Order: sequence, then structure tokens, then C-alpha cells
Amino acid sequence: MLEFLKHEGNKEVWCEAWCAWCWFHLGEYRRALDAYLSVRDTPNLTPRLADNIDIDIAICYFYLGMYVESREAAEKAPRCTLKNRLLFHLAHKLSDEEGLMQTHAALRDVPEDQLSLASVHYLRAHYQEAIDVYKKLLLERRYKRYDKDDNDWIKVLSHTKGNYLALNVYVALCYYKLDYYDVSQEVLGVYLAQHPTSTVAGNLKACNLFRLYNGKAAENELKQISSDQHTFGQDLVKHNLVVFKNGEGALKVLPELVDVVPEARLNLAGYRLRNREPLEARALLEPLQPTSPLHYILRAVVAVKLYNETGDEEQMKLAQQSFHLVGSSASECDTIPGRQCMASSYFLAGHFEEVLVYLNSIKSFFDNDDTFNFNYAQAKVATGFYREAEERLLAIQDENIRNSFTYLACLCRCHVMNKDALHAWDICVKSAGTPDSFALLQLVANDSYRMGQFLVAAKAFHMLDRLDGGPEMWEGLRGAVCGCAQAAAANKPGAAADLRDALALLKGPRAHPRADHIVRPIARWAQQNRIPV
Repeated sequence: MLEFLKHEGNKEVWCEAWCAWCWFHLGEYRRALDAYLSVRDTPNLTPRLADNIDIDIAICYFYLGMYVESREAAEKAPRCTLKNRLLFHLAHKLSDEEGLMQTHAALRDVPEDQLSLASVHYLRAHYQEAIDVYKKLLLERRYKRYDKDDNDWIKVLSHTKGNYLALNVYVALCYYKLDYYDVSQEVLGVYLAQHPTSTVAGNLKACNLFRLYNGKAAENELKQISSDQHTFGQDLVKHNLVVFKNGEGALKVLPELVDVVPEARLNLAGYRLRNREPLEARALLEPLQPTSPLHYILRAVVAVKLYNETGDEEQMKLAQQSFHLVGSSASECDTIPGRQCMASSYFLAGHFEEVLVYLNSIKSFFDNDDTFNFNYAQAKVATGFYREAEERLLAIQDENIRNSFTYLACLCRCHVMNKDALHAWDICVKSAGTPDSFALLQLVANDSYRMGQFLVAAKAFHMLDRLDGGPEMWEGLRGAVCGCAQAAAANKPGAAADLRDALALLKGPRAHPRADHIVRPIARWAQQNRIPV
């Protein structure tokens, strides 16, 4: 109707002002701003319009993310409670701590101001403080009865008749952020009972199902609201469907949502990391300063990947600092991701006893998690708990992990240290011809020698001698064969057969030129002691 009036030549300023109001509430903030600017430039505005036009313009700038311009416009507006609330949010957005404290002090104990306070608490990751504000508004006069109670107050929400039913969604979102997914679901149910078709609430319910159960359950929930009948929030729904499907369609959906859904940039960076594209992930993360634990974690993982590729120590320092920052923060220190971050920081620093302190506290949540088991096993190997490490390594199913050098090296060491060096030798045989073959042979040769499992040490040094021919390989082979002879002299079970196999390595057309100096005296001694070699 307003557009029709304008088209018909209506030049009244109120027509333009109402158009601006409508555009704003339709989410068309740029068009609303242009209309309000046009109203401001109109001569002889009535006091009613003149008193409000600057704050209206400031709010449009705020929703467009133009925070400096918003503050400049707000400063021109007459003093009012709306202006203080806007400046409060702007101080947070512009990291103006002094301004934040000043505007905070001016907030009153009325719903509008308290909702602004709760909003900023949420944005600053102070989720419990936000819950306390919402709790007071929801329970009204009954607040003092549940003032010091943690969760019992939730049970009365469904019987509370008030004007703030939507606050249940905000409370549920806070509990979701605190990892209390079951509590979040319970609070959310109060709102969904009255508004079962809500896109925002349905999306949060799907996120809870994803955390509590699996992606399939979450996907089924989202399909109920991802239809042509729902237009609001479809960008968020499309984004979350990609997450629930473990990244399926990420490159098609997420790039266009990077500047629309805040989490899209981080999830796309995570997808790039999983596909071994750390430079692309860094390009996504660098434009923004980290403001969330996930952003810091992704930055740390990117730094680790780049350190592994380049050896740049600065990247290693950045990774340690980022992990430690998250793990030691008040909001994350007692969460599972927070403890994982502290473990990661100590892992990179080589402090494996501390790593196990943190991983032991959360291992019950990761019984079948291959990545957790891999990291846990490495820490166990580094601290000498080889039996437990071997069990964790053998439980891993992920083929990418099982084929990595680190996995094979840890498993070989565990086998040797657990007096089962032949299994380690089998791994070396299967790895023959691969880029990691030589390093595995060196590890098995030296570990087996140190543990007195001389036949496997001899086999490994023999193979190394054929591949490299260096003097240290021959010395290792010679020492291992002598170790087999020493075991036979001590009448250890199976030692005679091991000695026979070890001597066979020194014979043949490709035998070492100095092999006879070892073979002859040992063979003569064996014959004298009636040991068949």
C-alpha cells in the first residue's frame, strides 16, 4: 500500500517513514537506511520524527554491521533508554570495555534492558550469567524460590504463564552452548509445545539430537522444516544439513554462506583441514580475529599442519598458545573440548604425563573414537605404558591412521617392548618398498636389540645393511648375532633355533666380507656344545 501511494505521487514524509519502518522489519536494512536518510534530509521535520530519526538510522547501521557509523549516528540522538541499549551493544562490538561498563551501569531493572544485558552475556560466552537473567524474567515473582537452584527451576517452566515464552529458546541455546544438551532439549520442549513449527526452535532441537545421538536423527528433524513452506532461516538449515551429513555437499553449500551464517566459515575451514588443505583453511580463518573456542582450535590445528609441512617453529608456538588459551579459559576448562585442548597443548610440548592427566579424565566419552585412541596411545607409548598403548592401537579402524608412519612406529615399539618382536618384524615385511620402510627397520632393529630380542634385531639390521651398507648397520648385525649366541650359551628356550636363523643371515652370495670372522668361531663353539647350526 505504501509503495502504491508513493507510486501515485504521495510526497508526504510520513509515507517514506512508514516505508522505512516496514523495510526494517522485513530485514531489508539497506533499503530501510536509504529511506530513513531521505526522511532526515527532509526540511522542517516534525519533532516526533526529528527526535527519533538519528536513532533509527543508527540501528540500521548496526544491523548492517557498520558499527562505527552506527555509533556516530547514535551520539547525535537525544538521550533515551534505547540509545543506551544500542551504545551498550556497540561497545561490545567495538571492544570498548570502558564504554561497555558505562552503558552497563545505566541499564535499569526492566525487561528491555535486562534482555540486552543477557544478549551481551551470551555474545561474550557468559552463558550461565545469561541464563540467570532469563530465569529471573521467566519466573517473575517466584525467582527467589529458585535463586540458588541449578536445574529444578526448569521443571516449573511448562506451568509458567508469562509474556516471555520465546525466552525458553534463548535459555535452551545457552544450555546447548554449555554442552547440557539434554537440559537444552527439556527447556526447548516448553516452547515447541506451543509453537511446533518454529524454524529456530526446530533447528536447535536438531542440533541437540546431533550431539546426543547422531547426524541421521538430526537430519530427520531438519527435513520437517526445510521445505518451501518455510523461508525464514533456510540458510541456517542448509548449513546444518551439511554438518549433520558429515560435510557432504560442503563445497557446494558453505562458500555462499560464509558471510551469512557465522559458523559457515569455521565449518568450511574444518572441512578443508579434513581434506588436507591447511593453506585453504588458513585463508578462511585469517580475515577474522578469533572470538570463539572453535576458531582458536581450528587456528591451532592449521598451525600444527603447517609445522608438519614446513618445520616452522613459530607455527608450533602458535598452536601451543591457541590450544592452551582455550583449555585454560574459565568457560572451557571443565568442558570436554577444553580438556582436549589442554592435552593437545601439553602433547605438542612433549609433556606426556600431563597429557594423560587430561585424557584420562575424558576417555570414557571416546571408547570407539579412533582419533582419541591414536593420541591416547601415543601418550601411553611416550610414558612407557606399552600394553595399554598396544590395546588402543589395535582397536583403531581408520585406514588412514593405520597406514600412517606414526601408527606403525608406535605399534612396532609396543610389540617389541611387550616381548613380541616378531609381530613388529611382520609389519616391517609388509611395509617393504614404502617410503617409511627404512625408518621402521631402524626403529625395530634398535628397540629389539635393546630389549634382548636379538633374532628380530639381526633380521632388521641385515635388511638395513643390504639397503644402506653403512658400518653401523654391520656392527648392529654382528652384535645381534652375538646376542643370539649368548642366549644359546645360557640355554634360553628356543635360543638354538634363533642362533641357527641368525647365522643363516651371514651366509650366502651377498654375505658381508667380514661375516666369516663371526660365523666360524660361533659355528665351532656350537659344534663343541652339540648345538645344530
